[in-house]
Amino acid sequence: MMQITRREEYGLRGLLFLAQQPDEKVFLVSEISRVQKIPERFLAKIFQRLSKAGFLRSVRGSKGGFTLRRAASEITMKDVIEALEGPIAIHRCLLRKGVCGEEQGCPLYEVLEEAQEGLVKVLERTTLEDLVKRIPNGKRGGR
Repeated sequence: MMQITRREEYGLRGLLFLAQQPDEKVFLVSEISRVQKIPERFLAKIFQRLSKAGFLRSVRGSKGGFTLRRAASEITMKDVIEALEGPIAIHRCLLRKGVCGEEQGCPLYEVLEEAQEGLVKVLERTTLEDLVKRIPNGKRGGR
């Protein structure tokens, strides 16, 4: 069964929380984990990866924490998922050519390839800004 991992879900939820906040406002991981109901240690590790990937800016000091490094309109779901888990592949044969050796003439390959392309297109065109717009007004994150 192919599904979004907890790491990907929590990463997206953490970034989505920040995307809802005023620009440059800094939040501690503990604040985000409390509001989003995400284990703090796990979110801290996820945020380290997302910082290295260029999605977050880490601010040190007593007023430290995290904020988005790029605009929410520039961060796609695909970018976040791949930063946390690597290339998206719904089957191992689509990850790298020749992995299973059955691509030629395989009745599944073309259908799986088409399905993956559709999934990737949706994830590529969906930004954090798009996701913020989908949140009902009463459920927006904040302090």
